Amino acid sequence: MVVELPDGAKIHFGHAPETGLSEVGVAENIAKASAEKFKAALGSLASLVAALEDSVGHMAHRPNKVEMEFGASLSGDCDLWVVFGEGKADFKVKLAWSKGT
Repeated sequence: MVVELPDGAKIHFGHAPETGLSEVGVAENIAKASAEKFKAALGSLASLVAALEDSVGHMAHRPNKVEMEFGASLSGDCDLWVVFGEGKADFKVKLAWSKGT
């Protein structure tokens, strides 16, 4: 599933696509991606975190602490994928909010 955020950032949810490349081949593809594409992918992550933070902030009965953790991966084109469950992730993101912050 692909979700487009209000700022135009697109985030893919589910398992990262199979590229048919070995891990070395994927790493080489990512290494060839431009700095702009890489920054855009990380911008997509920032947009996702902002949306999550906004949702937490609007909870009527927010608990003292809210934590979210998910895996994320970058495709060879530097698309950001949020990986579910036991899916292979390049990195994990853990977010925590406390009341009053």
